[in-house]
Amino acid sequence: MQEAPPRSARTPLSFRQIEVFRAIMVTGSISAAGRMLHVSQPAISRVLALSETRLGYQLFERSKTRLIPTREATRLFTEVEKIYENIQSINDLAISLGESEIGPLKLISSASFAQRMIPSALMHVYTKNPNAKVDYRNTTFDQMLGHFLAGRAHLGITLQPSDNPSLTSVALGTEPLVCIAPKGHPLQTLGVVTPGDITGHQWIDYPADAPLGQALSAFFADTAKPKTTIEVHSSATAVACVMQGLGIALVDSWSIPTEALPHIEIRQITPRTALTIWATYSHVDPLPLLGRRMLAAIEKVLAEEAIKL
Repeated sequence: MQEAPPRSARTPLSFRQIEVFRAIMVTGSISAAGRMLHVSQPAISRVLALSETRLGYQLFERSKTRLIPTREATRLFTEVEKIYENIQSINDLAISLGESEIGPLKLISSASFAQRMIPSALMHVYTKNPNAKVDYRNTTFDQMLGHFLAGRAHLGITLQPSDNPSLTSVALGTEPLVCIAPKGHPLQTLGVVTPGDITGHQWIDYPADAPLGQALSAFFADTAKPKTTIEVHSSATAVACVMQGLGIALVDSWSIPTEALPHIEIRQITPRTALTIWATYSHVDPLPLLGRRMLAAIEKVLAEEAIKL
């Protein structure tokens, strides 16, 4: 009978030793355990011998054909199986995180980005993640914080950064404004539009405190703004109004749907005026995997799919 060392001198079993012990218990022999773990029979024997030395008692009674678990081994195996059940749960979770993303990605954006940018980025995401689920809605910047606080948003794409301490905003890039007019408008003769060129034409404006309104204030810095025909709250709405002949507008090109291109004139402007595109997410709760993939897809779209003038 092997004499047990003092408790203070015993060395805990390593995970490898626990793995070998379990393999022997499951298969009933040294050779079968070796095949199960893809190692040699002598290697299994050495690990078992070291385990019994560390514990100070035998785990198996040796017979000619098989190993018979001792009472101690049987009790130990019960606890080992609990560990392996937990490991299986961890593996199942790890796989599901990659495949189903644990529920839908909650995505919000300014209405302008719903025309081309977000749908194009979603196509990139779904090409590589066909089982992905996305809950996507348009929102104004004023409503964005409420969506995050209520748990209705993981990721927001907007034209303004958030100053809320629980949120982080990262600049994805800049987008120059362009001048759009109905097809056949007199501005079609110009290669580049200046503030003075707009004076005298029907004009679609934005609220002064909105990102587009602030950008236009810089554009018209030394020139009187034209008389406003209608004031809108997103460049997507401005595009729709221009297509109906209500006037001309300055918009970011992402707000122009592809189907609108045959019906409008698009011109660059000077002085150059640009908007920054921001990604906002919580720095308290990490952005989920699908959110990180969506963010990468948006960056790819921004780099490769802008309208070329």
